[in-house]
Amino acid sequence: MLLKSVLAAFQAAVDAEELLLGPYLSVNQSRFDPEAIPARKRYLNRRVKLVQTLLRWRRHSGESSGVESLVKHTVDVFIVPVADGGWEVGGEECLRKVRLHTLL
Repeated sequence: MLLKSVLAAFQAAVDAEELLLGPYLSVNQSRFDPEAIPARKRYLNRRVKLVQTLLRWRRHSGESSGVESLVKHTVDVFIVPVADGGWEVGGEECLRKVRLHTLL
């Protein structure tokens, strides 16, 4: 029951994030914003921490709990599009961290 409750909290957070991030990813804004680089790095670092936490829960909950699909969704929907948009300014490093943690 505890693991199910924790997974439900993570799922709710991911769903809320998807609602907030969706409109920004669908709009292609080419205007230069000097604050965008630090904000992107902060955002990606927070998503990496979320993936790390989910992977820790996966160790305790097992493979059939749904944590694996939540990790994959988080990486595919939140991390990869944002990292691709800023590959030279931290996106590549972030994806390397995620890859390292998901392989462990």
